[in-house]
Amino acid sequence: MKVLIVARTRISNRVCVGGLDADNTSLRLYEKGWTYPPASSPYQVGQVWEMTLLARPSLQPPHLEDVAVTTARHLSTVRDLAASLRKRVVPWAGGVTALFEGKLRFTANSRGYIEAPNLPSRSTGFWTPDRDLTHADIDGKAYYRCGGYELSYVGVDQPIPTIPAGTLVRVSLARWWKPRDAAPDFPERCYLQLSGWYL
Repeated sequence: MKVLIVARTRISNRVCVGGLDADNTSLRLYEKGWTYPPASSPYQVGQVWEMTLLARPSLQPPHLEDVAVTTARHLSTVRDLAASLRKRVVPWAGGVTALFEGKLRFTANSRGYIEAPNLPSRSTGFWTPDRDLTHADIDGKAYYRCGGYELSYVGVDQPIPTIPAGTLVRVSLARWWKPRDAAPDFPERCYLQLSGWYL
């Protein structure tokens, strides 16, 4: 099937690669052994590939997009990715609280997360924010602020100072996690993150 690459995000020394198939179904691409692709992976945002994909045998909601690439052949590169995506996807619009079907909760630092059993139907999506997103470095990590909320930035591109309101951006939910020193009854969470933007 044809797959459009829409995101590359940092996962330690590897990358998480997001794509859309011809039906605009969101995909998260893995190697054959269910490992993330290496940082040297040839898949670049805006490229179209012909791929043979294997569905993951067991999925843990809300991360339902996982597929393994068994064969891949580069076909082309989309010239105006932002315009192409706007024709293909239906983004969330408005503020941060509109994301992921309104099921986000927020920490004291105004960082979004989801928690069982109140789960959205997917872990990736597109968004057109109703105000500018402004870059901030916090404790050595990149974030974007939006109306009092903070979104961790995990894309591979260098942050830009401002992502203008109305820009199409991609957001996702990180894998289930809790601090190592958390109390036994502290629930795992999936935290909101910003994957990239399309100008």
